[in-house]
This record gives sequence, structure tokens and C-alpha cells, in this order.
Amino acid sequence: MTRDKMTKKKSYPEKEMKILIHAVLKKLSLCFPILLCILSCFPVFLLFIGSISSREELALSLKGIFEEQGQTFFLLLPSFPTLKGYLEVMLDTPEFYVVFWNSVKLTFFIVIGQLLFSVPAAWGFSRWQGKLSSLLFYLYTILMLLPFQVTMLSSYIVIDKLGIMDSHWAIILPAVCSTFPVFLIYRYFIGIPEEIFEAFSMDSSSRFGLFWHMGVPLAMPGIKAALLLGILEYWNLLEQPLLFLKTPALWPFSLSLPNVTPENTQYIFVFSFLVLLPVCVLAFLEKEELQKGIGTMVLKNEEKR
Repeated sequence: MTRDKMTKKKSYPEKEMKILIHAVLKKLSLCFPILLCILSCFPVFLLFIGSISSREELALSLKGIFEEQGQTFFLLLPSFPTLKGYLEVMLDTPEFYVVFWNSVKLTFFIVIGQLLFSVPAAWGFSRWQGKLSSLLFYLYTILMLLPFQVTMLSSYIVIDKLGIMDSHWAIILPAVCSTFPVFLIYRYFIGIPEEIFEAFSMDSSSRFGLFWHMGVPLAMPGIKAALLLGILEYWNLLEQPLLFLKTPALWPFSLSLPNVTPENTQYIFVFSFLVLLPVCVLAFLEKEELQKGIGTMVLKNEEKR
């Protein structure tokens, strides 16, 4: 009996030590993603601090970059915060609204066009199985993997032959035919149980009704995910406008930023922060829909396997 008591007394500190080690490791595992999140958000924080700093303070802190001598530093808080840069950009700089609304126009028409084409295309691939359908979807997948640099020359020739060079249609039409939203929504359509469609077919024989009343509502999380990803992608277009748009009045904000000099540094910070703000707000407000759409799609495909 005494030996059993001794072993029990020895086991208690060992268990407490294991619990303590487990708690420490759990906290450390949480610290790593928090650190990554801080490092990811730090450039945005510096962008905001630069936007409320004065031109003199920015010229002094970035002296080493512009003059290639002296020190370069960045204050976590400006000595004299000011909103003068925001007032100048929003009230005295009409060019800002031109390029801003150009970006809004391009993003809006691209995303709406993608929904009009990609949702029916994804539905067709998911419902009509066959060798031809599999071949077309295989080609879709290959096109999705090709970067823009590979298709740049052929796109330029087609756009030039259509006569839409140096217009917003040169950006909108190729982007509307993007294969990625078709692939994303298709993976969600095939994750819907077939029994649901069979039950609807017993009450109605309309194929369009099956698509509109059953397919679209059930795949809405995937459609929303494709919509949000499209907005985040096409808000920052750079290569396509650089190649297809020659008139500066048609440029989105990604091409309109001037060369950085000590005189316009404050303008660059304010302009960049105002352009970044809408997509940050959208991603923050719709993060649950985005995670739900992509996460549910993956889980349903794994269950189907």
C-alpha cells in the first residue's frame, strides 16, 4: 500500500507538468499566426501613418531613399498628424475620381459579366456529362492554368482585329470569359446531392426551373465566393490596362500613380490608402461568406469522394 501511494504521489507532478507543457505549446501555436497577421497588416498601418504625415516629415524620414544619403526611418506615429493630404486629394484633385471610377467601372462590368456567363456554363458542365463535356472542361482547366503572359500576344491580336483597342471593352471582354469562376462554381454544383434534383424533377419538368429555383440557390455560397474573389482580383488590374489602354483618361488607379518624388509622397500615401480602403472593408465584411463558400465546396467534394 505504501508503494502504491508513493507512485501515485510521483505521478501527480508528472501529469501537471504534461498539462503545463501542453498549455504552453498551445499558446505558442496561437502566437505564430498572430505574428504573421501583424506582419501582414504592418504595411497597411505604415500606409495610413504616411497618409496623415506632413510632406516635410515624410521628406525628412525618406531622405535616404530620395537623396541616397543619410538615414531612412519611418515613425510609428507622426509628430504633427494632418488631414491636409486627404483634403487635397478628395477636393483639389479631380484626376483621383477619374481613375477611381475607371477602376469601379472595370471591376463592376467584369464581375457582372462573369456571373452571367460562368454560372450557366458551370451548370451545363455539372449536369451534362459526356466525352465532349469532359474534353471542354479539360480545356477550361488548361486555360485557367495559363498565365496572362502566355496568352498576351494572341489576346492583343484578337482585340486589335475587333477594333476595341484603347477602350475599356479591351479589358472587360477577355476578363468576362475567365475560366476560374466557371471552375469554382462547377465544383460547387457537382457537390449538390442528386436526390434533390430528382425530387424537384418529379414536380416540374422545366430544366430552366431546375437551374433557377434549385441549382442557383443551393450554389449561392459558391457564387458569392466567385464574386468576391473576382472583385479582389480585378480591382488591382495592372498588366491588361498597361498593354491595351494608351489613353491616360481611361487608366485605372493602378496605372495612374505618378513617379514618387519628395513633393508628391503625401499624395501617393493618401491615394494608395483610399484605393485600398474599399477592398479591405469588403473583405472584412464578407469574410464569412468567402470562407463559407470555399470551405463548404471543399467539404462537399470530399464527402462525395
